[in-house]
Amino acid sequence: MAPKCIGGCAALFVLGITFDIIGFALLLVGIFANLRLDGRFYGDFLIYTGSLIVFLSLFWWIMWYTGNINVSSEDLEKRTFDNFAHWARNYLVYSHHLIFCFIV
Repeated sequence: MAPKCIGGCAALFVLGITFDIIGFALLLVGIFANLRLDGRFYGDFLIYTGSLIVFLSLFWWIMWYTGNINVSSEDLEKRTFDNFAHWARNYLVYSHHLIFCFIV
């Protein structure tokens, strides 16, 4: 059972933290270390890779956040298709009236 501050999706939380730690470690090593092999500087590779991993961790954080959203029982009882169908019906009737009035 995950602590209350982490929420119900502990695996996604751990993935987000892991990607952040690895990404920032690669980024800092690429910035501050003098990585030269055969006269070539490889720090840029680590900088770009670390930045990409930190960016990809955003996916895990979004998944963790959406997995922890509480939905009330009233919202579960509502049918979104009915709301969409009602909106679509009103839109079609309104647009039909506009087109008919414009033509006549």
